[in-house]
Order: sequence, then C-alpha cells, then structure tokens
Amino acid sequence: MKKENRDKIVALRHDLHCHPELSMQEQETKNRLITFIKENIQLEVIDRGNWFYVQYTTKRQSEMPEADTKPPIAFRADFDALPILEDAESLPYASENPGVSHKCGHDGHASALAGLALELDANGADRDVYLIFQHAEEIGRGAQECVPLIKEKKIAEIYGFHNWSGFPKGAVVLREGVSQCASRGLTITFTGKKSHASIPEQGKNPSVAIAKLILYVQNLLQATTFEQLVLATIVNVEIGTKDFGISAGEGEISFTLRAALQRELDELEQMIRTQAEKFAAEEGLQLSYAYDDPFPETANDAKAIERVRNAAEKLHLPVVELTEPLRASEDFGYYTKECPGAMFYLGNGEDYPALHTPEYDFRDELLELAVNIFRKLI
Repeated sequence: MKKENRDKIVALRHDLHCHPELSMQEQETKNRLITFIKENIQLEVIDRGNWFYVQYTTKRQSEMPEADTKPPIAFRADFDALPILEDAESLPYASENPGVSHKCGHDGHASALAGLALELDANGADRDVYLIFQHAEEIGRGAQECVPLIKEKKIAEIYGFHNWSGFPKGAVVLREGVSQCASRGLTITFTGKKSHASIPEQGKNPSVAIAKLILYVQNLLQATTFEQLVLATIVNVEIGTKDFGISAGEGEISFTLRAALQRELDELEQMIRTQAEKFAAEEGLQLSYAYDDPFPETANDAKAIERVRNAAEKLHLPVVELTEPLRASEDFGYYTKECPGAMFYLGNGEDYPALHTPEYDFRDELLELAVNIFRKLI
C-alpha cells in the first residue's frame, strides 16, 4: 500500500474516532465515509439509507477474459460506536461526543475497508467486488438490513475482520466453524398486584417468583450438560419501587443468553421460560417477554477460512488457531447464513486494553494489514 493511501486511511480513522455515533444514529459517520470515498475514489457509491456499499465492477470481458469466471465477492465493515465515556485528554483525536466513543474499533474496520476501496480504484480486480459499510452492529440490527444484498448481487463469498486484544500483535486469528457465540437479551416481566406493605397477603408480589428463577438459572447452568458453551448472565433485576409502604406488584429480570450453538441458545431460553411460567403460576402472576440485541452464531465456512489462512501465510503473518469460540457476539453471522464466508481477527497484543473499555483504542498499524489480507482474498 502506498504511503499516501496509508496516511489517508489513518487520518480517516482519527476523524471517525473524533465523531462517534451510537447504533441507528450514524448518519454523520456514514456521510464522512461517503465523502472520503467520493473525494478519493472513482468507484460507484450506493446509499441505502442507514448503510451504503461501494461497487467495483470488472472491465468488459474483451479486456479481461477471466472476469466472468469468478463470482462476486464482498467485504463488510461496521461503523457504529459505544456509550462509553472517553477521556478528552487521552488522545489528540479523542471523542468530541460526550459519553460516546469508538471502543470496539469500528472506526478502524471502516477505515480499512475504505483503504481496500483505494486499492481497488488504483489496481483493479478480476471480479466484481462489493464493500459493505454497515451500521448498528453493536445491537445486532445492521447486518439484517444489509444481508439482502447477498442475493441481490449474487455474492458468492463474504469476509470481515475484527481487531481483538489478548492475541499477539499482528497475528491472524482463525477458527473454522463457529467463531463467535450466538446471544440475545431476554427480559421477563412478572405482573401481580400491589398492596399496602402491612398486608402483603392481599397483593401478589413477584419477588418470590423472581428469586426462584434466579436460583433455578444458577443451578441449571451447573447441572445441565450442553454440548458447548452456554451462559445466562443476569444483567438487571427490578422489583417494585423504594416506597416502604407498598408491596411490589410488578418486577422484571433481564438476562443475556449466550451459546456457541444457535440451537442450544434456543433450548436454554425455552428451559428458562418454562420454569418462569411455573413460578408465575404458583404465585398467581402474569408473564410477558421482551427481546433485545439478537445475534446469531458466527459460523465460518471451511474453504473460506482456508483462504484466509493461505492469505496470511503468503503475507508471512503469524496465524493463531482458536480452540473454542469467542464468547462475544457479532452480527456477521447473518451474512454467513446466506453465503459462505469468514470472520477473522487481528491481534492487538496480548496485554493490550480489552475491547469495550475506556482505555482501548484501535491500533493504526492494523489498517494496512487488513487491507493486504483483503487484497489477497480477491
């Protein structure tokens, strides 16, 4: 990659970092990316509202005879940020949006994909290439809006990368099959009847049912044998209000359910719902359910992962093979339900600050590395 282009995408990354936006609010981020591409590249940009893609189309067959022998390929990057406060003095390009920052590295992912656009514009390719700039990954909604493009353009394979701390700097981290867990947020609301705190027997307080459910889930995960990793993390419990004269009439408990296998995630949820209904019936309570942040399992195709492995070897990059899926979820799995593909990871360093922490910042050195791997995959 030419130094001029490398410097451009580093500057772009810092610009995006200064102006982070939360999921489903990323219009300025999208516009900054589109402006960068239009000012530097001749490729076609197609705006789809919340997201956009860049299209590289091969030359006429007479000029490039092998063009139609390779089906289209796609690369995807996300560009939303997180509700995490960043110290304004921590970086010269620190977030200017209070309470919001790029603490998952999506500023780097999007800038790397813009770098691939620069390379395609300068050097071309022997197949059609689609660069998907996706919103709202953090809440599991963005990919669902973008994924129809796979069938629309007859895309045959898709790739993405994520930076990851805890692995050697610059290492390419791979896993065939499931590389990241499926997850979803589940909130169960128990509705009973308020009463005066001096006569609780005249009401229907959900406290006992919720307490039973907490203990049940704790014992379930210890006693039940699942094939692979399964977790149910309690993230919030609310029962009544802090009014000492009122016995609560409503309460809710929220879980993040997580599993390496989608079917085991569904089994876990059904177990919890069945028991919640039992406890609610015992206490004369009504139940309702709400869902948030749904993520599928990210399942990597064997041939696609082998292609990434080969690309890393040609670039003389160290390869780390994951022995089990990463627990964190990623909505890239929606794409690999539609066509073969792979999500790979680039190491930030074994002791580098973890993602989703105030101390984290994307490593600029990974930008060119990602672009080089993408180029090899084309």
